[in-house]
Amino acid sequence: MNVIKKIKIKLTILLLGNKKKYKNISLKDVKTVLLSPKDALGDTLISFSHARQLKKMYPSAKIGIVSTERNKNFIELVNQKEKVVDEIVDRKKIIKQRKKWDLLLDFKDQINTKRLIWTKILKPKIIISFGKDKEGHYFNRNNVKIYDFVTMTPEKSHIVDYLMYSELSKYFNIEKEIPKLELNRFEVSKMVKNWNLKRRKVKILLAPQGNDRCIKIEELAKFLNDVNFENVKFIMSKTSGSEKYFEKLTSLLKSNIDISLSKAFSIDEYVNFLASSDIVVGVDSGSVHIACALKKPVLSFYANNEANLYRWSPVPNKGVDNLQVISNIVGTQNDLYNFPMEDAVKWLNFEISKIYGQNER
Repeated sequence: MNVIKKIKIKLTILLLGNKKKYKNISLKDVKTVLLSPKDALGDTLISFSHARQLKKMYPSAKIGIVSTERNKNFIELVNQKEKVVDEIVDRKKIIKQRKKWDLLLDFKDQINTKRLIWTKILKPKIIISFGKDKEGHYFNRNNVKIYDFVTMTPEKSHIVDYLMYSELSKYFNIEKEIPKLELNRFEVSKMVKNWNLKRRKVKILLAPQGNDRCIKIEELAKFLNDVNFENVKFIMSKTSGSEKYFEKLTSLLKSNIDISLSKAFSIDEYVNFLASSDIVVGVDSGSVHIACALKKPVLSFYANNEANLYRWSPVPNKGVDNLQVISNIVGTQNDLYNFPMEDAVKWLNFEISKIYGQNER
């Protein structure tokens, strides 16, 4: 690191890396709480579970959530029925929110200059951090002192339970809140036409790709070829790069499998389309968590990475069928291959027969 950069870092920490500490903090006396999650769909959905916990702790408090262009529409969709969030705060218009929030719950990870500026402008009274720290980075919790409390969650804990390990747990008995999502039934029903069904079939949504991960195409193809697909319609969700993935996948499938690639949906459309399916099959991604929140039977494929499994495994509703298939190979959260597919085939065949039987009644 050159001298000029070192000077810039020291000045940034001097100007932005410190915060006034309030004496005798009581988290009982909070009137406004702002959630700042990562803006991925899974993180955003989980933040609503935290919002419900906060509403029980602070029944009369205003609860806000920070939005970006990436997750704003999803926030509005999740909140439309339940209205657990009182205010959606545009991250780019934070100057209007200056000094308006008693408590900021910050779920972001690595600290950077933009975040320091943003937090300085917002100027909340109290900040609780839930993000991971990168020791040795030029911005870390040893030299940046903007947090009043840092939550050290156990390694074997799910993100949905994070508030239970925070400073808030010293003041409140915090109950678990699993993700849930209620949609407009009419909007869901409008999406059924996208399945293009000529006769009654079990509708299975395939979500084999996440933002930075995907199940190995050859393994997915073999799995689908082994499934009893006679009364099934598969649609694979369209994401970045999905055309090439789908083209290779279909080249390996039996010719009589009824499968197609979805059109490009907006976030609202995609969630409603997912809700119109009977079963969701996907990798570790937002689709899996949304499907669980919608009480859909979910077959999920996860890498054999202990930290990620504890933090991001599906959280199904009670009584809803769910199978999580874990790779035989220990690795990173993106190592999505070498799965025990026999269990997956048995589970999906059972679900297909059950749902098709119910539809026939």
